[in-house]
Amino acid sequence: MNVTLALSPLWLTLIGVFSARQLWIYFVCAMRLKMVRDAGQLTRGQTVLGYTALIEGLLIDLVFHLIFGSLIFWELPAWKEWTLSARLWRLSNGPPSWRQRLALKVRKGLLDSLDPDGVHTG
Repeated sequence: MNVTLALSPLWLTLIGVFSARQLWIYFVCAMRLKMVRDAGQLTRGQTVLGYTALIEGLLIDLVFHLIFGSLIFWELPAWKEWTLSARLWRLSNGPPSWRQRLALKVRKGLLDSLDPDGVHTG
């Protein structure tokens, strides 16, 4: 595959959609691990497997946040904003704009109900 094909809008869209799905799956796993940990029921095996999965998820999050988050929100991440969740929280609590509406839609539609706290703050 040549570089032009790899960077085509179709390929970037497919990679972005697949990456977003993977990121969401890791988020669901992380929230469940948080619930089990907070209930004091996390076993040693779950800790080892869970925390290695968290590391994988954070790496995917960082790359997705830097590349696709910047394309979707048409801005570079803020300084010390390492995750997409942090960007979504900042934007959804910022001044009214299309970015705020999109961040709220993503956060409320995909993340808040899965967070044990009821609101995903990043």
